[in-house]
Amino acid sequence: MSKTFVGDKIAILVANGFTEQDLTHTQRAMQARGAHTRIIGMDNGLVNSWTGDAWGHHFAADSALNSALAADYDMLIIPGGRRSIEKLKLTAHTRRFVGGFMDAGKPVAIFDDAIELLTFAERAEGRTIAVKETSRENVSGAGAICSEEKIAIDGNLITGYDDDVNVFIEAVIDHFIATADIKVAA
Repeated sequence: MSKTFVGDKIAILVANGFTEQDLTHTQRAMQARGAHTRIIGMDNGLVNSWTGDAWGHHFAADSALNSALAADYDMLIIPGGRRSIEKLKLTAHTRRFVGGFMDAGKPVAIFDDAIELLTFAERAEGRTIAVKETSRENVSGAGAICSEEKIAIDGNLITGYDDDVNVFIEAVIDHFIATADIKVAA
C-alpha cells in the first residue's frame, strides 16, 4: 500500500508570467499520485507562462480567482514568476484565497519569489520561510523568520527555491504525504 493524493483537489494559483516549469512539473507529479489539479487564474480563459527569457505556453484556467474558495480545495500550490506575482498582488482576492488556506491549516507550497504573496496576504509573521537573499528584507520586515536553507517547512507551509524545481516538488510531496490527512490506495 502506498500513500497518494487520490481524490485530493489541489489549487495552483497563477497569473500571466508564472514560471512554466513550476506548474508543469508540479502538475505531472501530483497527477501521477492521483490528485486533481486545478489552475486558478486571474480570469477564466488562458494564462500565459514564462520560460527562460520569453513567454511560454498558454494554459487554461479552470477557475477565476474572484470566485475561487479555499474551502473547495485540499491544498494550494503557488508557482514562482515575477510577472505572475506582481499581477496577483493587484487584487484583494489573492489575499482572501491564500489567507483561506493558511487560516484553515491546509497545506500550502510556495515556490521561490511567490513567497511575496504570503506577506501580501499578511500571513508571514512568525513563519519560517526559505527565501533568496534578494527578498529577505521584505519578508523579514513582515515578521517572518528567514531560513538559511533552500527549503523550509513550518507546519503545513513549505517554501523553497532550487535550480532544480524537481527537488522542491519532491520535498513538497514527501512532506504532505508524511503529515497531511491523505487517503491510502490499495
